[in-house]
Amino acid sequence: MKIKVICPVLIIFLFSLFLSDCENDNNVNNDNNVNCDSVLCTTEFRHIVIQINHKSDNTAFLLTNYKVIRVSDKINITINDNNLTDNNGYYPITDDTKRDMFQNKNIEVEFTGYLNDALVIKKRFIVTADCCHVHLVVGDTKFYI
Repeated sequence: MKIKVICPVLIIFLFSLFLSDCENDNNVNNDNNVNCDSVLCTTEFRHIVIQINHKSDNTAFLLTNYKVIRVSDKINITINDNNLTDNNGYYPITDDTKRDMFQNKNIEVEFTGYLNDALVIKKRFIVTADCCHVHLVVGDTKFYI
């Protein structure tokens, strides 16, 4: 009779212990960053890009130059795109190479695009990242000029 009472109590205790251990694995460490040591990531390489098209005919709008800055400190974080004429109107905001900068934070960035040194587009975005990839939090990705 005692085993019938002890067994369910023991199972509940062990299950509670298991759950609390899982919860501790997901807690943040002293640096306020999630511990990513045991996280398994996909092998894909992610980009956050915007597309800019002409209003009149929806064809790609080709900028002559662009830049992306981190708004908080005006640091230029532009991804080097040496081939602007072949990008078909797609421009990178950021990618996984800058994941550490965005990890567990919401960072505001500003994209500015130029045509022959004249500013033609200026848009702000909020970007974050987890242990594996960057993510767009706020901002549209398609624009017409």
